[in-house]
Amino acid sequence: MDTDQLGIVFPQILIPDKKVNKQKWSVIACDQFTSNEDYWIKTARLVGGSPSSYHIIVPELFLKDNDAKERIAHAKQTMRDYIEDGVLVSLPEGLMLVERETPHGTRVGVVLAVDLEQYDTDASKKPLIRATERTVTERLPVRINLREDAVLECPHVMLLINDIKDTIIAPVYQVREKFSKIYSTPLMQNGGHVQGWFIDDPAVLSGVTDALGRLKEQSRDNMLFAVGDGNHSLAAAKAVWDKRKEMMTPEERANSPLRYALCEVVNLYDPGITVHPIHRVVFNVPDVSNALRTLVSIFNRTGQEAHMMYTRGTRVQKKEGVHTILFESKMSKGHIEVTKPKHPLVSQTLTEALDLLAEELPKARIDYIHGDDEFHALARSHASLGFIMEPMQKNEIFDNVIEYGVLPKKAFSLGMAEEKRYYFECRLIVEAEDDEPEEEPIPAESSEISQEPVELPAEQNDDEPAEKDEQAPVEQDDQAADVEEDSDTRASRKPRRGLFGRKRD
Repeated sequence: MDTDQLGIVFPQILIPDKKVNKQKWSVIACDQFTSNEDYWIKTARLVGGSPSSYHIIVPELFLKDNDAKERIAHAKQTMRDYIEDGVLVSLPEGLMLVERETPHGTRVGVVLAVDLEQYDTDASKKPLIRATERTVTERLPVRINLREDAVLECPHVMLLINDIKDTIIAPVYQVREKFSKIYSTPLMQNGGHVQGWFIDDPAVLSGVTDALGRLKEQSRDNMLFAVGDGNHSLAAAKAVWDKRKEMMTPEERANSPLRYALCEVVNLYDPGITVHPIHRVVFNVPDVSNALRTLVSIFNRTGQEAHMMYTRGTRVQKKEGVHTILFESKMSKGHIEVTKPKHPLVSQTLTEALDLLAEELPKARIDYIHGDDEFHALARSHASLGFIMEPMQKNEIFDNVIEYGVLPKKAFSLGMAEEKRYYFECRLIVEAEDDEPEEEPIPAESSEISQEPVELPAEQNDDEPAEKDEQAPVEQDDQAADVEEDSDTRASRKPRRGLFGRKRD
């Protein structure tokens, strides 16, 4: 089947140059540890001044610092610097097969680009690429501003396919040893290990499209892909594209890099994919008991008939048709029973009520927490009130989105916080053009990004220890070792120029 009908393309992926320390390059998704300042302070210390995806993103933890404009400007300038200084190099058109080992298991995915024309947050349009959750409104502007006029994207988006027989990714994984291993590196901060193989063989790529075509034919409601992670990033990319395409000719729309978004596609039924709840914590609540009474009052005012009970533990007897919402704070535990809920999903019932509670508690702040341990620690902190969510089953995700449309914000999570995608691959979202007139060729050893893809070495393993840096120590991998590119491969590369002209002195 043609890739246009599947809403995908096999893009030219950018990866860090061989000289870049991969462990410092790769950091966790910006929407993780949003109430854990120590995590991001340590990440900044580990990275230091080394080339890193940390310098081209804006961690959501810092949105409350009111310096988002400065952080965005810095990130965009750093993107340009990384391109001009040869930090990133381009691969030919193809896909990246990614194997991610975490403390909780191993999963496999493929990195490719999807057509934003085939993505929509309106389920009634029956888009091929389906949003699964509503967005947190205050988190979108920063993502949109970061993408507008940026020269590249470095995504943490993960798309799910409902492939119970594993017909798409497994065949690629089985032949991975025939292709170049582009990187292999431990990940900082308990992230495990990641490695990637670049696939550009036409037969393998055709096998992927054919299998996706068959999956599309079997899909319900024309839903081939569901957003598993990175819902805000994909929504921001769509918003930028919808705005920019209005200024383009039909030909420009068809060929614009902004029309596409890089992502990792994973099989929902991969054993390494686990589905977890995302808990809620309300901060800045000086009187927890009063806040709970107000919440119960909100349920009753909206005709949902609720009552609250304090308990020593969190185990309660569930009742048919009743939504049971568990809560805890520093001084109390209990649950709220909503006997006439307006919505079929508990997450939607609680989300709407908490939004109304926030209006009555103007100093309160709601955050969405991955992981039980972090939740309990935050919920039991001073002036905090936490709500424990129940997990959604794998086989419910596609069915729930089809039946109920876009789910409430933060309705589920793929894996625990440390299992989230770490940034690695990038993609240009501007046309590759030189800024300067043609000059003498750059020596073949230069690793600047090229308008022509680089020639791949027969084998490249970037599983390496961190560079020596007293200011930014990084966890070591005893098996990690640099594999030098052989001289024949280096010599075979064509002289090439950077995206924005020659490398600066």
